[in-house]
Amino acid sequence: MKLLRFALVFAGLLLTGLLAQQTPSPVPLHHTTQEALERLATVIAEKRQQLATLLPGDPSAKALTDEVQQLRQQFAGLASRLDIQEFETPQHRQLDLQHEIEQLVRPLLQFLNEATAEPRKEADLKGRIALLEQRLGTANAASAAVARTRDALPPASAGRAECERELRERWQPMTRGMRDELLVLQANLARQTEGSGSLLSNITAQAQKFVRNSGLSLLLAALTFCAVFFTLRFFVNALLRSRRERTFSLRLIEFLLRVGLVLVAVAAAMVVPWARADWLLLALGIVFLLGAGWVVMRTLPQFLEQIRLLLNVGGVREGERVLIDGLPFCIKQLRLYTRLENPDLQGGDLRVPLQFLVGKRSRKSAADEPWFPCRCGDVVLLADGTSGPVRLQTTEVVVVEHYGAPRSYPTPQFLAQAPRNLTHGFTLDATFALHRDHFREITGACTERLQQAVAAELSPLVPGAMRGVRVQFQGVRGNGLELLALADFAGAAAGQYFELQRSMHAAFARACNQNGWQLPSVLPTTTPT
Repeated sequence: MKLLRFALVFAGLLLTGLLAQQTPSPVPLHHTTQEALERLATVIAEKRQQLATLLPGDPSAKALTDEVQQLRQQFAGLASRLDIQEFETPQHRQLDLQHEIEQLVRPLLQFLNEATAEPRKEADLKGRIALLEQRLGTANAASAAVARTRDALPPASAGRAECERELRERWQPMTRGMRDELLVLQANLARQTEGSGSLLSNITAQAQKFVRNSGLSLLLAALTFCAVFFTLRFFVNALLRSRRERTFSLRLIEFLLRVGLVLVAVAAAMVVPWARADWLLLALGIVFLLGAGWVVMRTLPQFLEQIRLLLNVGGVREGERVLIDGLPFCIKQLRLYTRLENPDLQGGDLRVPLQFLVGKRSRKSAADEPWFPCRCGDVVLLADGTSGPVRLQTTEVVVVEHYGAPRSYPTPQFLAQAPRNLTHGFTLDATFALHRDHFREITGACTERLQQAVAAELSPLVPGAMRGVRVQFQGVRGNGLELLALADFAGAAAGQYFELQRSMHAAFARACNQNGWQLPSVLPTTTPT
């Protein structure tokens, strides 16, 4: 029994709760809504009483019935918070794009209309005054012509009397009315000119009005855009930073996310004037967005190649080698601002816009392919005879220290000099000629003694840097026998390149004196190896 009693009590409580949920407590009405409902109910009652007093067939009964019906729809709409007419007779309305655009930009047009109202009034008055002055001049000329015609007719003639009547009844009242209207227009123009300021003051006044009315909304919209944009960008960057391998799908997701965060930030900024009922700023924003959308649609074909580059499916790809102004660079990051790097150049990190790479082509770099012929500190020999250590090499200029004096080359011109890097080792060659009388010993004693002489001459100059010396018989030229001397050096001897070259010729001269070798009477013309 106790259990049954408890179940009945619980069921009663549950039923009471359900009934309480189904019959919510009444919500208090706003005092304006309540006053409007009371006023409409009173007017409806009065109209019904008037309608009851009318006789059947009275012409005013239909109009009064329609008025009562309209008032009832208004009352029902306020009471039910619903558009009764739309609910009872739903109609499929066709979208009128021109009408919708006019509704959107109406606040902007109204603002422009108010801003230009005074100048337009002044221009209208001036135009009417000019037209009236022209008509008054024509009327005066016509009146004078009629007067001259009257004076030319006989005094008692019917034509003279008719001319008098024309002047009295037509032209004199017309010119008098035009003068009166002209005076009124000139007075209005003077008042308009006195009341209106200069163009600059009008523009300043309208700008101040715009700042007062929409300045706060504009500031809040800008702050909202920045807050949403940078917050979303932080999260997007944090999400993408955890992904090391940037595959095509990841690049596509990144592109869509970045476009989406811009759209979300713009939408958030547009919510501000809508929430503050600032229709002028909202209209300006819509016009701006329509213009930006039109520009994007017109320029979309130009951005397709950049989009392909961003997705790493274009002619330039991340991690490959590309030529920029004749210099090779590695594409480190392919972004809207792409990072290029040449590891052998000082300041070789470039940050270029993506459109700069449109139309270019990249390729994979070989394993040992150099990025530049030399590095800072390397000794180079150029085609113009300049030789010395490289003190500076950037994307714009290369500085070579030639005999203690720096010589600067624009980087493309430096590469055109076919620089020879001596730092990693080099070989000197020299051609010598002996008389034909030494033909029997040219491949034996002559080459051996000359090789010993060259080695003895060069070794003290670069201790430990000379790798070896070879002397070979090169051939017969004219009445002389040619010998080719090759001396191989390590990079440590690069700074003495020209000194070693001169010492090889000195060693040959000393060997000739010591061994009694004769030189040919006419030296053969040779081409250096």
